[in-house]
Amino acid sequence: MTEFPLWITNAARVEVSTSFGALTAVVAEPGPPAVGTVLLVHGRNGAPGQPQIAEIARAYLARGWRVVAPELPNSSATAGSGPPEQVTFTRHTRAAAEVWAWVAEEWPDAPRALAGHSIGAFAVAQLAGDSPDAHHVLAVSPPMSGRVLYLSREAMGGNAIELVRQEAPDYFAEMATADAEPALKRTLAPLAVVTGASDGLVPLRDARAYFTAAPNGRFFAALPDEHHCPAGEACGGMLSAALSALGA
Repeated sequence: MTEFPLWITNAARVEVSTSFGALTAVVAEPGPPAVGTVLLVHGRNGAPGQPQIAEIARAYLARGWRVVAPELPNSSATAGSGPPEQVTFTRHTRAAAEVWAWVAEEWPDAPRALAGHSIGAFAVAQLAGDSPDAHHVLAVSPPMSGRVLYLSREAMGGNAIELVRQEAPDYFAEMATADAEPALKRTLAPLAVVTGASDGLVPLRDARAYFTAAPNGRFFAALPDEHHCPAGEACGGMLSAALSALGA
């Protein structure tokens, strides 16, 4: 079972029926009435309890938003989620989309928003392009494409490319084609990006490209000396500023 930080210890764990089987979603309430509901999507080998996801969740809860943070398939950080070597951009996005549809059924009359970290941000970009009713999109350390992640690993040198090929062969194959730019270009919702200025997986220029691809970009911030999984007081403050800019 996943261990959660303090913000989530009193949250409910809900089983969501999907084509992948029953997925667990952590549902944290800010106290009634909630302003709306945000779907918070972790990245590859991520989990709702990881520090960078917890930081985003805390920012939303502080502003009165309900947080739905699913444990998506094929994560090494979540026991029972299936073999991590089977993760792909497509599977990650499809699983997130099914939880997004569940959120709409559960809270049909309240605002719904999308937030994601790393390939979770890739996934929510895809969902946003098909969701004209989304209140806003918040992306943290967002790769616009698989090629961004391929090139960053290539720049690392050594066996960085071979490692990802061995760890997740189908994910590696999709790096050549996975692209959220078309979805971002048709996204109507206001969008914000928060990233680490020293991110080695999603370099600053690529995070900015994700932001500028969307027609309704509202807020972009790069945290000095932060890498791919930003967390802490400075990050929390920047996330709060981003949510203000998004009207959340």
